[in-house]
Parts: sequence; C-alpha cells; structure tokens
Amino acid sequence: MRALHWRDEIIRAGRAGDMRRIDQLAAQLEQAEEARRLLQALTHCPACIASATMRLAPAALPLESKP
Repeated sequence: MRALHWRDEIIRAGRAGDMRRIDQLAAQLEQAEEARRLLQALTHCPACIASATMRLAPAALPLESKP
C-alpha cells in the first residue's frame, strides 16, 4: 500500500476509536520495519541470507515431529 493509504487508514481508525484496527496497523508496521531492517542487513552481509530468512518465517509454525 502507498503511504497515503496507510495515513488514511490510521486517521479513520483513530477517529472511530477502533483500537483493534490501530493494533493491527501497529503490528503490520512492526513486521514491515523488521523486514526492512533484515533486507538492509542482507545488502551488507550476503552470507546472512539463511538466518535472515528464518527470522522472517512466522514463529507460530508448528514443527513436524516424526514418530
């Protein structure tokens, strides 16, 4: 989304007092900031691709256990 769209979403949520939407927008901003930081680190350290990729994967993914 473009910056203007994000701005409008934040203003609408604030005016409506929609704390759930504000929390969602804050979480999306946090994820975007983390992704930006990791991508920026990759430009300085191409050898770090594997660890950065693992950090971008959702932490809630269940691990498969073999019997």
